[in-house]
Order: sequence, then C-alpha cells, then structure tokens
Amino acid sequence: MDYTEVFNEALAEPSSPMMTAIWREALGAEYPEGADPYSWVSRSELDIFAEIVRATGPRLVDVGCGRGGPGLWVAHAAGVPLIGVDIAQAGLDAAAASAVALGVPADYRLGAFESLPISDGEADVVMSVDAFLFTPDKPAAVRELTRVLSPGGRVAMATWDFHTQPANRPPQVDDHRPLFESAGFVVERYDETEEWERRQSRSIELMLAQVELLAEEAGEPVEEFRAGIEDMAASIACMMRRVLLVARRGD
Repeated sequence: MDYTEVFNEALAEPSSPMMTAIWREALGAEYPEGADPYSWVSRSELDIFAEIVRATGPRLVDVGCGRGGPGLWVAHAAGVPLIGVDIAQAGLDAAAASAVALGVPADYRLGAFESLPISDGEADVVMSVDAFLFTPDKPAAVRELTRVLSPGGRVAMATWDFHTQPANRPPQVDDHRPLFESAGFVVERYDETEEWERRQSRSIELMLAQVELLAEEAGEPVEEFRAGIEDMAASIACMMRRVLLVARRGD
C-alpha cells in the first residue's frame, strides 16, 4: 500500500468536525483540546512528552507529525521550537499554517522514519504519536532515531504492540523494547495506556453509527468509507496493547 498517497489524500482535507466530536467523546477528559489529534493520543501522554522535553533538551522533532497538532501542543507547552517530519506534504502544509497561527517556531520537512531529513545529533527529543506502525522497516527506523539524537537524547513514542499481524499493514512487533535495546537505547518507560481498548472500540462504534454522515462530509461513497472503518477495526483487533515508550540513547 502506498501510504504517501493515502495520507496525502487524507490530510489534504480540513479537519472533520464530526471526527473531532468522536475523538472527544471517546477520550472524554483525556481529549487534548487544541491539539486537533488525528489519533487516540491523550492529554496525559502529551503532558509526559512535554515533561521529557523540559528534562532533556529543547531541540524537539515530531516524526509522523501529520497536520502537526500534537507536536505543536508539546512544543508550545514546553516553550521550544519544533521540527516536524512526515511523508505527506499535505500534512506538512497544514501543520505549517497551524504553527504560524499558534506562534510556535516550526520547520516542517518531508521524510520518513527510515530516512529522516535531520542531521546527526540534531535532536534532543524525538516524539512520535501513533505513526511508528506504518514504517515498513522498524529496525532501520530505530537506527535512524539513534543517528539523529544527541548523546543522552530521548525518544518518546505512543504506539501499539500486536499479537497478530494485521492485514494491509507493514510488519508489526509484539514488543518494541528489544528493537530499541538492540540499537543501544535504554528503555526508561514502557507504560500501557489506560482504557485504550475501550476508547478505540468506542471510536469505531461511533464512526459506524455516523458512517453515512461521515461519508457525506468526506465526499466519499458510503460503502467505501465503511470499508475503511472496518479495516481500521480489523487492525485494532490484532493489537495486544497500546504503549507509551520512553527510551534514552545510551552513549
């Protein structure tokens, strides 16, 4: 599957008010107002990312930044500039406009986990929200994270472990810790997200209940839109846990 094309098409559209309402209901008090998430990221997770930036250093990179909301939220909270990286130019364009509106100094660059447009040691913290599952070569991606981080720099990532390989997705793993440890990282946190299954199941339930209106809003055939939701649900069924990983470059 060509994810560059998929995400360029998805992120070229403006944020969906209906999807925002669905994320807000599914996440409840954990919905990060102002972050305009395109995922299940929570306010608590973004708070942790901001704390890590304050404790580690001001050079923040958000990989898989999409429209930029979570990364901008963290950068604003920590009072630091931001570099955002994504495979979709449409997302980068939207993120750049949001950065200007929020007054956050930001530089957006086209790139992927396996080939980051970042110099050696340019980052103190690399954050990533619900994007790592889409990299087709996870060991290569982790080696790139090692390269771009300064000594003692940290990765802060929200992602999923899988008990079964989902269809229509790149290869997944059942535990990310060996990937990072084999690349010289020290894993400092590996926390399972509270209520992640309930939140994700509720989101799917709400999407299916509103599928006709969502399809109309997106200008897509209802059955095509429903198939996309069902594909997402099938991928979720393969997940073992959602985790927040914090790993420090060991040298």
